[in-house]
Amino acid sequence: MTAEQGTLRQRLERHQVFLEGKDGEQYLIRPIEPADAPSLIRGYSALSPRERWLRMLHAMPELSEEAARQFCAPDPLLDICLVLEGRGELAGDIVGGARITGERNRETGEFSVSMRPEVQGLGLARQALETALVAAAEAGYTRIVGHISAGNTSMLGLAERLGFTIGFDPDDASRRIAEISLVAGSTV
Repeated sequence: MTAEQGTLRQRLERHQVFLEGKDGEQYLIRPIEPADAPSLIRGYSALSPRERWLRMLHAMPELSEEAARQFCAPDPLLDICLVLEGRGELAGDIVGGARITGERNRETGEFSVSMRPEVQGLGLARQALETALVAAAEAGYTRIVGHISAGNTSMLGLAERLGFTIGFDPDDASRRIAEISLVAGSTV
């Protein structure tokens, strides 16, 4: 990467990063914005009840306007929240994304990933999480964890493919903890 291009985080802010889906389409990945709240609600509604439970790790039948506004206003000093813009019939909507919610120590963050059903299976979840991990490394994070339902085999598989270590959650037998160490400048 040349000095003119800047860091990944700078290119994300300038809306210059695209991910290619297995459908051959290019999907813009960028930081979430407050104006994304209505699209976030529509995307959450498109998930099945099981997918909603896996995403939140508890029953939450709908995403309220207040919750959507909070998701769309991450702490800029601690959090990295990236979203993918839809294509075709979903142009203008958020179709997925990856988030790193940072702890106050600015060394550890917790990841989450979500994709609308229409784009699942296109390889975008992996690419979005990889992008978020590189941005987290650039921000100085050294450890990323995720709490995953033991029944969420697709997320557990994704975490393993990206090099996360998977272990049992000592506080909840129905969950697993995925963990990875980051190094500044890493590309996952």
